[in-house]
Formats: sequence, C-alpha cells, structure tokens
Amino acid sequence: MSLVEDLRPVVDAGRQLAQDLGLRGRSVTVRVRTWSGGRIGSGTASDVDTLLVPAPKVVEPPARLVGDAPGMYESGDLIVTKIARDTYTESTFTPSKIAGVEVIFLVDTRQYRIVGAPSDKNFEWALLLRRMDRPA
Repeated sequence: MSLVEDLRPVVDAGRQLAQDLGLRGRSVTVRVRTWSGGRIGSGTASDVDTLLVPAPKVVEPPARLVGDAPGMYESGDLIVTKIARDTYTESTFTPSKIAGVEVIFLVDTRQYRIVGAPSDKNFEWALLLRRMDRPA
C-alpha cells in the first residue's frame, strides 16, 4: 500500500470528528430515482437514498473562482468537497446511463444535479452541484 492509501482512514476519521464537533452542519444525500416508465418523469418514481457520512464540506463558489472561470458557475451553485474516497466510488454520484434513472443530490432540503464529472483527489471526491429549482 502507498502512504496515501495508508492515510485515508486517518483523514476520514478527521472528517468524522469535524462532523461530531458540529463544523459540518449541512447534510448531503445522493438520491437515485428510477422511473417505472423507462423515461425520466414517466410512470412511478422509486428512490434509493444514500446519506454521505461523514458530512462533506459544502460551500458556494468563491467570487475569485467565479471570476476566473466565467460561465462555469451560476448563482446558487455549490461545491461539495471532503467526500470520503474510500467509502464512495464515482458510480455513487454518476450511476451508469440507464434509461429512466436520474441522480438527485439533496443538500438540506434543496435538490441539485451534478455538473460535469466528480473530481477525484488523493483523499476525497469533489462535486459541483447546480440547483434544480432555480428561479427563472
């Protein structure tokens, strides 16, 4: 095993400690919704929820980042980081492309969709999320 692999459980324990101390107050749930009609919005929806534990860090994109990448971020976007890489895989956030299946991220009570692909770093996954119910 590499040093990075050896340190992942220690990093995850630190994340759990941050949650236990109340430093990460926002919950993030990954909801995989399957529609019985074979198309999104067709038929009856069946949901499978996965609460991300320990709670990841959730922030709005900083103004500096928005200015450096015009058009990449929109009002209401969130950056979710510090997601335990050993606990979750990329398929947790982007299941295979199956007709009638969608992935929704619940941050507190608001619904979001992932923008782009999850970012894979040594100790964590990072996501860019966009609100589904944005005002027009």
